[in-house]
Amino acid sequence: MKARLLNQKMLDTKEHPTSRNEKNWQNSQGMEYCILAVITIAAALLRFYKLGAWSYWIDEYYSLESSLRPYLQNLSKPFWLITKTSIDIFGVSAISLRLPPFVFGVLAIVALYFPFKAVFGRRVALLSAFFMAISPWHIYLSQLARWYTLLLLVSTAALLSFYFFIERNSFKYLILSIVMFLFAFMLHLTAGFIVLIGVTYLFFLSRIKKMQPEKFDTKKINILFIVLILGAIVLMPKFLEFVKVWNEIQLRDGYWGTTPVNFASKVLYHLTPTMGFASVLGLILLLFSGGRKGLFISIFGVLPGALLILAALLKTNISTKYIFFTLPALLLGASFLCVYVIDQTEKYKGIIAVAVIGLVAIPSLKTDFLYFSSGYGNRDRLTEAVQHIQQKWHPNDQIFPLYFFPNSERAQDYLKTTAELIDFQITDEQILFPETPAELDQERRIWVVTIGKPLPPNSTGFYEWVSLRTNMVAEFKANKGPKDNTVRIYLQRPLKNDRGINKTAFDSSRHKTLDIREY
Repeated sequence: MKARLLNQKMLDTKEHPTSRNEKNWQNSQGMEYCILAVITIAAALLRFYKLGAWSYWIDEYYSLESSLRPYLQNLSKPFWLITKTSIDIFGVSAISLRLPPFVFGVLAIVALYFPFKAVFGRRVALLSAFFMAISPWHIYLSQLARWYTLLLLVSTAALLSFYFFIERNSFKYLILSIVMFLFAFMLHLTAGFIVLIGVTYLFFLSRIKKMQPEKFDTKKINILFIVLILGAIVLMPKFLEFVKVWNEIQLRDGYWGTTPVNFASKVLYHLTPTMGFASVLGLILLLFSGGRKGLFISIFGVLPGALLILAALLKTNISTKYIFFTLPALLLGASFLCVYVIDQTEKYKGIIAVAVIGLVAIPSLKTDFLYFSSGYGNRDRLTEAVQHIQQKWHPNDQIFPLYFFPNSERAQDYLKTTAELIDFQITDEQILFPETPAELDQERRIWVVTIGKPLPPNSTGFYEWVSLRTNMVAEFKANKGPKDNTVRIYLQRPLKNDRGINKTAFDSSRHKTLDIREY
């Protein structure tokens, strides 16, 4: 028993690479909270900046539609209830729709700081809060009218409560963890990862006896395993229903083409390569030197992403948003690595600290700048494009939304909701969804809207018709990293002397752009 306690004490010492510096913080609680306040204010400013400026992303339209339903219809959808409350108070607008994710995004930085400090110490917790405050991924989803920031907060709370239950053998943490998990599951079924993380952690603890806490009760853990399995069985019908619906969506929209490499590259884009690299190294360091907390955070940060990569191998549509809730674990890994490297330095520690943290943080700040400038909030600029059309609209004009094609319902929702938000009345008859280019009336003005890359030189089908029969009249450039989100507007004018552009000489980079006075 004594030997075990001695080993555990040595392990706990390893769990705190910053322990020798913690004494310097004993009398600096005021400074600690001052730094946390500055980080929180900066995070709030970054997330509120241009909150209402961006065009709506397609899923934000569905958020608006769902939130406008009566309260009783949303009783099982807490995020819609919260969003509806915001809309009822402030009216329908981009800001009121995005206000809940903004609030939960800022709240997560403050609320998660205290349990992080309890587990990792103040410096790691503060640095993690700073990294989250400037995280391009977190800023983006804090300005997106979806539940992702709330899911991050609730899921992390559920997992940390579970960790404290194992560490302190207190059932109040288990109850809190269950409540938080059920709430997270109501937000989105990807909260099922919480159960998988907990089961995996218990499995390794039961197999690695030297890592077991002093009050580790095998019988209680076995009971917990049974409870988790029974809970999974109870929730399985809802999960299977989700899988069925998701398969129907995939059959309707087709496979997104997300490969494991493509998925990993998108995660790195959102994290930035340096932050991602620091996170991986930090989680490895935690796994081998961080004891139980290192094992837990490593599973938290890696397991969901690994399972989604497996899903990508099976050609299942996946999104990086499904592992956004693991961001706290990834940033903890990066923060732990930075503090560990700084603590290995004897001289010029301040300079080394600035260098290490700067190398990790500066790419995030650069990505933030691009997000607010050329990235336009990682959205296309469809609202501006539709406003442009509205200025030159004739009563008999028609619009052909050549995006999300041939999913006409999705394209129509995107266009009509955008038009409604700017009080632009477009009837269903004025929105075209032809099966062939021959169905397009050559004697009427037709506006064509595309999102993405320019028309290729050797266009076919509808794109060939656009290249031959229309002129580009405006473009609204926007980029999400390497992805082109530019919205381009083309116009067919029924004039005998206007035959469009000769296809043999067509070059999208030289496609004629008309002066607005010409049409």
